[in-house]
Amino acid sequence: MTSLYSINPDLAWRVIDNEVVILKIKTTTYYSLDPIGTFIWKRMEKTPKTREEILKSILEEFEVENTTASNDLDELIADLVREELILESAA
Repeated sequence: MTSLYSINPDLAWRVIDNEVVILKIKTTTYYSLDPIGTFIWKRMEKTPKTREEILKSILEEFEVENTTASNDLDELIADLVREELILESAA
């Protein structure tokens, strides 16, 4: 099954100095993403994306090995889904 990932609409967020700052309004918990996390976040800003679409954009933008990018992306997606910062749905 292919999943689509999108930003949870119940969040307040903003990009400040190449970092995304996120406020989970329900819990008033604050999060921030580094510049690469922000790059990934911005890929989902307008439309949901698949893991493969996000990975492709990372590989096009950064000099990184596919395996490293893939593993790091899987870890970030798992963290963001667990914290309910992004939503996962069937494609």
